[in-house]
Amino acid sequence: MTPPVIRLAVTDDHILFRKGLRALISGFPGMEVLFEAGDGEELLERLDQGNRPDVILMDLQMPNLDGLQTVRLLRAQYPYIRVIIISMHDEPELIESLKAEGAHGYLLKNANPEEVRGAILAAYNNNESRPALAPLGVTE
Repeated sequence: MTPPVIRLAVTDDHILFRKGLRALISGFPGMEVLFEAGDGEELLERLDQGNRPDVILMDLQMPNLDGLQTVRLLRAQYPYIRVIIISMHDEPELIESLKAEGAHGYLLKNANPEEVRGAILAAYNNNESRPALAPLGVTE
């Protein structure tokens, strides 16, 4: 039986960063990016059209609808979708408040690829309605 593929969405207002993150994730086995969005508003429109990722990687500071506002809406409308906030801010109070609002992970924009992959797996595995996936190289 083939393991499930983790479906992702990347939301960031910087196109180059978005494309780079998509390229990085495309290199991870068992993961695929379904779509990209430039802000929370566009993300919600895509979700309303039926595009439902398992995990969303989302910038904190975006125009129209920022990461915090979007996390709050996602928690209410799509509670089964896991959200990882990506930001350059590393204040512990901010990270804790985002988690309290419903974020399932937090990455700094200077994270290394293994940290990104690990955060995606952790967020995905933190959903009781899905089977857990082992990190690459770990066997049971």
